[in-house]
Amino acid sequence: MHIYINLYMDLARKLGWSRRELVVDKERVRVRDVIEFFEDLRNAVMNSPRSYMILVNGINIMLLNNFDTEISGDTTIDIFPPAGGG
Repeated sequence: MHIYINLYMDLARKLGWSRRELVVDKERVRVRDVIEFFEDLRNAVMNSPRSYMILVNGINIMLLNNFDTEISGDTTIDIFPPAGGG
């Protein structure tokens, strides 16, 4: 299974990357497992998880099973940092 992770805006600049591909030979993994695989991403996101909008194939994980959302098959995870503005 191929998992594509896309980072946006300040998060991509902070970590120095905007796209990664992870190849997993399991049938299912959780969003938490994917995030924890990348140490820099884990440190950024897991310290304040409610601040980030995380989408799995376009669906917010808050509408699914949060970080325990299971992934099976090729998947895209998009992670958006907190945004300000007015």
